[in-house]
Amino acid sequence: MVDSQPVLRLRMLWLPTRASAERLETMQIEFSLNQRGQGEMSMAEIAWATGNIQQALAELPPIVPAKVRRKVESLLQPWPQGRYTSAYQRSGGILNLFTPPWGEAQDEIWHKMLAEWRAQTFPDEQARRAALAELEQRWNNTPHPFFAGLTPAQVMVGGGEQEAKLATEFLDLLSRRFSKTQFESEGDMLVKTLILLRGWQVEARVKGRTPQQIILAERTELLNRRARLLAEKSQ
Repeated sequence: MVDSQPVLRLRMLWLPTRASAERLETMQIEFSLNQRGQGEMSMAEIAWATGNIQQALAELPPIVPAKVRRKVESLLQPWPQGRYTSAYQRSGGILNLFTPPWGEAQDEIWHKMLAEWRAQTFPDEQARRAALAELEQRWNNTPHPFFAGLTPAQVMVGGGEQEAKLATEFLDLLSRRFSKTQFESEGDMLVKTLILLRGWQVEARVKGRTPQQIILAERTELLNRRARLLAEKSQ
């Protein structure tokens, strides 16, 4: 006889800092937005295709806490027209789970781009603004070292099913490796965690691809899917 009763499985994770635990919650919500489940479209796809966030939110089970609903609604908001500054507040997925919080003030890539724009001479204000708009789009699509090589656009779109599985794999590895280890400090924990992550993400696996390559490809495909749905919506 097969026991059909529901089973509660508890999964304990070891994380080096409180900040990484908070970012983990955001990362998992981002993953859920791109999961199709039994439906034909994910919540993110519904929002992109219809522009109706409430329709996307209707996909959430009633049991989901109000706090999580508010976070989902925030993540489903339309992206900025210019520079994707909201990327500073996204998780960046498993590749960025343990990086310290930072924002525009620390963004040397953007400050360098902006300095180059300010040093140019433009025939008029319209040309000046057009050049700035082009610069913002270039930043959106430039691999960024502070995002572990993801572009801000790839950060904005969130991770998909493959990254969610890879994240679970790495977090389980991390817990097995360090849950009983004694560390000198929080900084020591963080450094050793990052060393383990950076080594894991470049290990070749299925078809010779690394986790980093799989994640980049999947996020690029999600961006392409978003572009198609937005283009269809505007027709």
